[in-house]
Amino acid sequence: MLIALISLFLFQSADLSGARHADPVPSEVAAAVAATLAPGGVRATVGATTVTVWWVKQLPLKSSTSADGTGSRGPAWSDVQEGTLAGAVRIDKDFRDIRGRVIKAGTYTLRYGLQPTNGDHLGVSPFREFLLLSPAAADTDPAPKGHDESVELSKQTIGGSHPAVWSIDPPVASDAPLSVHTTDLGHKALIMEVPAAGGMLRFGVVLIGKIEA
Repeated sequence: MLIALISLFLFQSADLSGARHADPVPSEVAAAVAATLAPGGVRATVGATTVTVWWVKQLPLKSSTSADGTGSRGPAWSDVQEGTLAGAVRIDKDFRDIRGRVIKAGTYTLRYGLQPTNGDHLGVSPFREFLLLSPAAADTDPAPKGHDESVELSKQTIGGSHPAVWSIDPPVASDAPLSVHTTDLGHKALIMEVPAAGGMLRFGVVLIGKIEA
């Protein structure tokens, strides 16, 4: 128990920074998925762990118009179909997701997911948006998979009954890309952005912090 508490403290207090990289898409990613990804991306350093992300060339949207029908606002996660492929990530050391579960070092796809509104996870996060991590070897079709299929695929990452997830907080960010944002829960998020119709979708990905769920 003491070792676990020390590990959690070190995880939560780790330094976080980000930089651009120009690496090619990892060979572990299936060809059909790799074809949708842009070369280069963001490399995050979380303490002693390196998290390297490749985003899709353009995030497909359900709609590019705002709620009032004017089309005046930029893209938002609410425009994205659940289960849509957003990118891929390579993690060089074992890492913990937002629920504290271990994600083993390796290469994973990133798909957009929504927290269910069934009351099971009330209070664990102020936002419903997440990225689900799935083993690259198992996720070979870039087409959107919807909620259930995406969750089942992501469960393969850590085993058990839960998917591996990173919280998107805030879902729409005003901070500069690669800056570190402290969320209302005290978590640390790295500000990222991905191209989408109508502009860049800018958001935070929580890489330091833990929720109870």
